Amino acid sequence: MPTDDEFSTEETTEDVGFDDSSSDEATDDDTSSEDTETEDTGTEEDIGFDDSTEDTSSEDTGFDDTSSEDTETEDTGTEEDIGFDDTPTDETTDDTSTDDGTFSSDGSAVVGSELEPPFLVADQYPLDSGPHPPWTNLVDAPNFVGAILKAWEGLQYNDGGWFTNNWSAVRDAGGDRYGDSWFRGAYLFLRFASDGAAQADAYLRAVDEAGGWDYGDVIPVVDVELGSEKNSNFRASAEQIVECTSECADRIRSETGRRVMLYGRGAMRERSITDHMKCDVVWNPSYTAHMVTNGLQAWDLEDIVLWQYCGDNKGFVANLPTSVAGFPKLDISVYIKGAQQPTLQMVRDSLL
Repeated sequence: MPTDDEFSTEETTEDVGFDDSSSDEATDDDTSSEDTETEDTGTEEDIGFDDSTEDTSSEDTGFDDTSSEDTETEDTGTEEDIGFDDTPTDETTDDTSTDDGTFSSDGSAVVGSELEPPFLVADQYPLDSGPHPPWTNLVDAPNFVGAILKAWEGLQYNDGGWFTNNWSAVRDAGGDRYGDSWFRGAYLFLRFASDGAAQADAYLRAVDEAGGWDYGDVIPVVDVELGSEKNSNFRASAEQIVECTSECADRIRSETGRRVMLYGRGAMRERSITDHMKCDVVWNPSYTAHMVTNGLQAWDLEDIVLWQYCGDNKGFVANLPTSVAGFPKLDISVYIKGAQQPTLQMVRDSLL
């Protein structure tokens, strides 16, 4: 889901979210570096840890690329503590990372309710890691507590059965951890030119046909991105985005009785949207050393539950992994709870 938008340092940053671009993984979400050309005067928020160190044709690239400039321009905002310390340490005995930043299990990873922060969530779509990603590698990797998959896009979508095949595989890979310290989720990539409620119906139908929701599943996710100029979303007005997203979230809530998570930031920033659009919490893509929140001014820090700090194996937060063995492309998010030190129970309360 990374789009150029998320790499820009121009945005307000918070030390604390997935831009799991649709199967149009030609990536319409790639708001590319163009999204970062303006200076961000926002503020950084303390999110509980110190991160001060450095279809299948669609354009959904699996992350909201609010541009690499997020890591290159000076941030004039303040930093916020987001609940975990990501500063380098001298300890090496428990480090399971390889020299290239890839994490692999040594068979000693803590599991179940004993798991400690940071709590990491991966997201994938069909073009990331092939038809059968090695989900057990994620389960075994330190600190990972789940995976969110692209389930649908727009009104018509054909992923060759990828979501159906992997929906149950993600749950099964977690074994006894499922619902306790291992979770799965499904997201919908919205097309603003189409009816939001109809897209919600298609998304929910896709999940039902893949086996339906279960007790360890993350709340429904709506992916809101403009994408690149070749993406039809790029031309959408603020009114279109608000109407489509609101109709979609409203239908999902009425059909499932569950809260709805909003993924994205660039579209809200570029169209000056200050509406929650019937969503309850936010998944913020920001591939920067400190979490950027420009575009999410309508939301409180406590509303941001996931910080997607890594897109396609590119991230800048010290002591957090940017890849896992067996996944050629991987987006990774860290759970945050304002300035509080996260617990596994907080993860369950926020995401399920």
